[in-house]
Amino acid sequence: DDGNVVMEAFQVSLQCMEMVAEEALDVGPNPGFCYVNETFTAIQEGKPSPTVENNFFLTVVPIHSYQSDMLVAMFPRANRAMDNRIQTHDEMKKQLSKSGTAGWTFIDLLSDFALLLYLCQFLDVKTDLPKICESVKDREVPLDDGYKIIIASLAGMDGAY
Repeated sequence: DDGNVVMEAFQVSLQCMEMVAEEALDVGPNPGFCYVNETFTAIQEGKPSPTVENNFFLTVVPIHSYQSDMLVAMFPRANRAMDNRIQTHDEMKKQLSKSGTAGWTFIDLLSDFALLLYLCQFLDVKTDLPKICESVKDREVPLDDGYKIIIASLAGMDGAY
C-alpha cells in the first residue's frame, strides 16, 4: 500500500512432504488445492475435508543477504534497470579491464553470475561454459588461455588479461 516492495520466500511444510511421501495427497483439477487421497482423512476446522488449500502447507523462509568471498556481482543484471546500465560488450570490457588492478585477477572478475549468463549468448553452453565455471568454482583449475583470448576479444580488449 505504501509503494514498497516486499519479498517473501516460501517452502512447503514438513507435514506436506510427509503426506506426499505417504501418498495422502493427490493432484486435482483445481491448482490451488491438494486433494486428499480417499484412503486418508484430512480434518479442517473439526470436520473431514476432501481438499486442503495449498497455502495451508506453506511456511515462510527467512531471506538472508550473503556476501561471497569467491563471487562478484558488478555486471548489470539482464532483468534489472539499475544505474541506467545494460548488459553490453562495453560493460564486460569495463569489468574485465580491472584485471591486474586492486588485487583483481581475470578469473575473479569473470566470477560474476550475470556475466557468465551473458557469455552464454556467445559461447557454447555445453562445452565452453562448464570449463569456465570449473575455473570459477575451483581456483586451482587454471582457465585455458584460449578462453581468456576469446572472452577478452568479445569484450573488445587487446589481450590485457
